[in-house]
Amino acid sequence: MYSIAIPDSAVIDCTDIRSKTVKIFQIARIAAIFRIKEIFIYHDPFLPPSRANREKRVMTRILQYIECPQYLRKRFFPLSRDTAAVGVLSPLATPHHTRSKELKENEIREAAIFLNQGRAVADVGSTQLLELISSPKKTLKDRTLRLTVMVKKIDNKYKARILNKPPDDKYWGYSVHSSTAALGKFLSNRSEYKIATSRYCQPISSFSVDKKKAKNIIVVFGGPYKGIPKMVKAEGKKTSDIFDRCFNVLENYGTRGLRLEEAMMITLSKLEMNLK
Repeated sequence: MYSIAIPDSAVIDCTDIRSKTVKIFQIARIAAIFRIKEIFIYHDPFLPPSRANREKRVMTRILQYIECPQYLRKRFFPLSRDTAAVGVLSPLATPHHTRSKELKENEIREAAIFLNQGRAVADVGSTQLLELISSPKKTLKDRTLRLTVMVKKIDNKYKARILNKPPDDKYWGYSVHSSTAALGKFLSNRSEYKIATSRYCQPISSFSVDKKKAKNIIVVFGGPYKGIPKMVKAEGKKTSDIFDRCFNVLENYGTRGLRLEEAMMITLSKLEMNLK
C-alpha cells in the first residue's frame, strides 16, 4: 500500500460543490482500488491562503465522508454546505463498508461507540446497539468514537469487542491528513521513498521498485494549473532537492494535459506493474 499527496488546489477547476464532490469521489475510489493507506493534502503556494483553507476543508470533509461506512455517516457528518452534494455518490464498496444488518460471530466491523443511558454501546450497522465487552480507553463523555470492533456472541447475545487495529488481511480504508505547508516543508521530515509526477520528468517505464520498499512510498501529484516543478520552484527549490524520483507517467498523450484522477489511475497502475 502506498500513500499519496495531492494539493489543496486539486479541485479548483470545478465550479460548484457538485462537480467538486464528484471529482473528490473519483480520487477516493482510485485510492481505494489501489489500497492507499493515507491521503495527504499539501498547500499549493499559488493558491491564496483564504481559498486554500476553504478548499482544504471541503476536500478533507468529503474524503472522510466517502471513507466512512454508510451506516455511521449520520453520526459523524451532520449536513453542511461541504457535503450538500454527497447524495449523488455511489458507495465506495470496500470491505469495511458492510451492507448487511445481520450479525455474524467474529465478524469485524467499524462502530460508533457512545454512551446510551449511561452505558457504552456500539452501533455496528445492525438493528440493535451492542453492549461492549470492554470499555474504550478514551472517555465517551459528550463524544462519539469511531473504532474497529469484533462481534462476539456471549450467552446467546451479540456484543462488541474493541480491537487495537483493523484486520491486516483486508483493505480497511484510508485516513486523510491536511497540512498548511508547501511541498518542500511538508516532505522535509518524511522518511518515505518520495515519487513526483510530471510531464517534464523521465518515463516511468524505466523504474522498478522492490516490494519490500513499496510499503513506504509516497506518490505526489500536482494541481490542475500548476505542476510539481513550478510549485517547488516557488519555494526556491528543484524537484531533485525534494524527491527521490520524478516520472512522466504517460508519454505522447493526445490531450494538453492529464487530469489529476487520470494521472492517479495511470501512475498507480504502472507502479503496480513495475513492482519486482
